[in-house]
Amino acid sequence: MLSTLDVISNGRIELGIGAGWYEQEYKAYGYDYPSNAIRIKQLDESLDIIKARWTEKRATFSGKYYSIKNALCNPKPVQKPHPIVMVGGSGEKYLLRVSAKHADRYNHYFGSPDEMKRKISILKEHCSIIGRDAKQIQYSIVLPCLIKETDKEIIEETKRQKKENKSVEQYIQSLAGGQTVGTPEKIIEGLNKYIDIGVTHFILHFIGLDEKALQLFDSKVIQKL
Repeated sequence: MLSTLDVISNGRIELGIGAGWYEQEYKAYGYDYPSNAIRIKQLDESLDIIKARWTEKRATFSGKYYSIKNALCNPKPVQKPHPIVMVGGSGEKYLLRVSAKHADRYNHYFGSPDEMKRKISILKEHCSIIGRDAKQIQYSIVLPCLIKETDKEIIEETKRQKKENKSVEQYIQSLAGGQTVGTPEKIIEGLNKYIDIGVTHFILHFIGLDEKALQLFDSKVIQKL
């Protein structure tokens, strides 16, 4: 399906993939929920198969968890050698090793600048071990974003969003250290901390989202960066 969509969209698809984490969803659809290590090994084999089917006329792969033999994938993707593969996750021993092997882009979820810097450093170590140029990998992060024109509005919105057992400050800190919570100027400052360590792609989860917030982010953040 992804390959066909890449053709339909004239080479615009990206594959975002991880090892899975939501046990309830696995069980709801009748799947076993193995350990973190096994799910990451399954991810590794899955990406071997996906890339083989994208790039080879007939793909064959035999692994511990998955196998295919002379499998077809037509039409082939427009993007060469294949669409961007974005691997998401936080495990440093196994997940980042799979990212080093397969990812065109590594994605981390709700991490502070210091946490992201650590992930990048460890990912580069894995690249060195397997002999891959770390410069081939882009860095991406998912961040919460609460944007308002004034600090007063930020406090009012956090009071609406937070749980009763948390203070406003605790709630803000729980959102990736509050780097993207505040006025446009504060958010630009926070985003630049990630840009300075090499992050090039941002996926934002807007809190208290409305049209005004999107317009403010567009005019005062995107247009300024």
